[in-house]
Amino acid sequence: MPHKPYPEGTLERLQAEMTEMLAVFDEACQKLGLTYFIDGGTALGAARHGGFIPWDDDVDAAMPAADYRRFLAEGASALPEGYSLHTWENTERFPTLWAKIWKDGTRFADAPAVEAGMGQPIFMDVFPSVPLDADPGIADRQRRRMLFWQRLSYLKFIAHPKNVPSAAAQAACVAAHGVLSCVPQRFIAREFERSWRCETPGDLWIDPCYAQYDPMPVDCLLPCQRVSFDGIETWAPHDLDRYLTRMYGDWHKLPPEEERYTHAPEVLDFGDGVNVAKRR
Repeated sequence: MPHKPYPEGTLERLQAEMTEMLAVFDEACQKLGLTYFIDGGTALGAARHGGFIPWDDDVDAAMPAADYRRFLAEGASALPEGYSLHTWENTERFPTLWAKIWKDGTRFADAPAVEAGMGQPIFMDVFPSVPLDADPGIADRQRRRMLFWQRLSYLKFIAHPKNVPSAAAQAACVAAHGVLSCVPQRFIAREFERSWRCETPGDLWIDPCYAQYDPMPVDCLLPCQRVSFDGIETWAPHDLDRYLTRMYGDWHKLPPEEERYTHAPEVLDFGDGVNVAKRR
């Protein structure tokens, strides 16, 4: 999806809100004694730009599974007023199987949130990170199950996912959406978490919500290191260069403009009732 510019000054304001949210998340994790690291484009931005990638409009963090489960259980009480923790369990029409922190009183309605019917505020994503089985064959089956259940969760609420390659695949998504509307989300989420389990954990870890991506050696992720991000301190993968090279290849090189993805919200309200996305 090509880069869609925000109105002048709006993206910078959004990034400032999300930097504050990352600082709030960091403080909550320190209070609870939990391990996390910035992930994906957020980690890339920290290493290449010292903060946000200039066109980026979200924040990603990941946590080892045990810490992630504790954060789901205790994180809401550690967040200050004005922020809340959301999952499929406490939020209607929530299409993903990972957690989000919301900035209450705002609104960030991108296309998936609009189609799902979820009133999403400005947010940051929090993902689990789990070990794959040491047996490559079992690990491959784990990944296929992870991908299967995450896609079912998405299709339960969204009939028109992005980047569907053909009209036939689009029709299949619509048909699956109709069937899955009758399947309880609790069943999908339970089977998804069962896919994380393995008898003999190996040294490769993966984000089960994006199991199509290559796994990471655990010593690339942990123990985490402290890095700067747009004026705050946050935790990042242990070997950031190796992590980014495995994920992006030559991560120092900027992608062409047509490959610079944004969420392009249909509604962006900073809490004053004004949809600044209309000014685009």
